[in-house]
Amino acid sequence: MFLFLNCVSSSAPAYHTCVKLVTRLLRLIFLLLLLPVLLLLGCQSKLMYYQRPYDEDYRQSLSQNHGLALEYVTSQGQQVAHYIPPRNGEISPQKIWLCFSGNGSLALDWLNFVKEWDPSFAYLMVDYPGYGDCHGKPNPNGIRESSQAAVAALAKHLNQTPEQMAPKMCVLAHSIGCAAGLMTADDLNIQRIILISPFTTMTEMGRLVLGTPLCYLNLHRFDNRTHLANVVGKGAHVEIYHGTEDEVIPIAMSRELAAAHPEKVTLHEKEGQDHNLILLNISKEVGETMSRL
Repeated sequence: MFLFLNCVSSSAPAYHTCVKLVTRLLRLIFLLLLLPVLLLLGCQSKLMYYQRPYDEDYRQSLSQNHGLALEYVTSQGQQVAHYIPPRNGEISPQKIWLCFSGNGSLALDWLNFVKEWDPSFAYLMVDYPGYGDCHGKPNPNGIRESSQAAVAALAKHLNQTPEQMAPKMCVLAHSIGCAAGLMTADDLNIQRIILISPFTTMTEMGRLVLGTPLCYLNLHRFDNRTHLANVVGKGAHVEIYHGTEDEVIPIAMSRELAAAHPEKVTLHEKEGQDHNLILLNISKEVGETMSRL
């Protein structure tokens, strides 16, 4: 303000000099305000997703569990999901759990838990584009497309159609995987769903981290609120587990999701559990729920 008033009271040459200084200052302020916006738009995927490749230990673990790598192609390029057949030797599984892992995890991380669960279960462990052996970059549409294609690849392997497999399919998901799992359940009319530490929407997660209005720059608009409403509207039953000490996704989000559908969604609040270790600590209970659904 002082600089502006000084310009007004100055002679013509000094006035023009002041105007230039004010203009430059305004441009600098504009660029400083624009910089975080450009960074969020340009680097959003790198900030949001924690992609990792597989190493030899994972491949050995897949072989030890008699697993099969299913290859298929989407608009993102070559993709690979993993099928784990029943440990009891059954060729035709009674339940096929579609497993969707959290952001910093890989699909085959689910192998750490399957030995604790019913040996009659089969599993389709889905990686997202850019994760594991999958090409491409993760985004909601790419993840949704890849999940559908993974189910189609498994159906082909089992000499069935996705429609024939539908009554056997169930969803098990953690964190960002809850978004992938709910989209898949919505697309394929899956009726049995277990969600661990879900969020409401990614935009609301952005509000927690960045505040308003930067949260609205979110380009990855996962919406669990909408997809949950869709699946329960089709008759699905959903069990949610969430730790009271979750430092990443507040338990209030699961409470909201469950409260919206009290007859179809059951929330299990796990006292003292955080975001990353909850599955390890409640694996047995989750297995019991998987058998009950």
